[in-house]
Amino acid sequence: MHKFCLSAMLALSAFPAWAQDIVEVPASQAGVALPEDIFGLPLGQWYVARQVTLGNEPCTAEACEAGFNGGNLAISVERAKDYVRIIAGFRGCQSVAFQEVQTGLTPESSQRGEVSHLLKKVVKAAEKSCKLNAPTVPKLDVKSLFPAKAK
Repeated sequence: MHKFCLSAMLALSAFPAWAQDIVEVPASQAGVALPEDIFGLPLGQWYVARQVTLGNEPCTAEACEAGFNGGNLAISVERAKDYVRIIAGFRGCQSVAFQEVQTGLTPESSQRGEVSHLLKKVVKAAEKSCKLNAPTVPKLDVKSLFPAKAK
């Protein structure tokens, strides 16, 4: 959903928490960039829409995004079909953190909990890579990313 370029990226591996490492991945290979457009959202709360920076069009069964503007910190939680990608980065820092997880189209509570857990880990990785502290991030209602299919 976001099309920006950075010179360096940070990625978390998609392994269980005990095996996660932070590795540098060139921007040309990562395919992920700081969601700069999230900085245009009002501060301090989550916004959920099909694509948050293009208006308030409701999420669909195939696509949804949650965006958070924390002043210096931008977070995007993007769902495309049965995958969720979490991206977090700080304004002025060339590195971003991200992770992708397969949830299915109608994830169970444990899978939604995994998304919440990964969100915290991605923000921590962004803090570490940029040597900055994140503001308090309110809890995201992960279930809102998965609306029921229209009948």
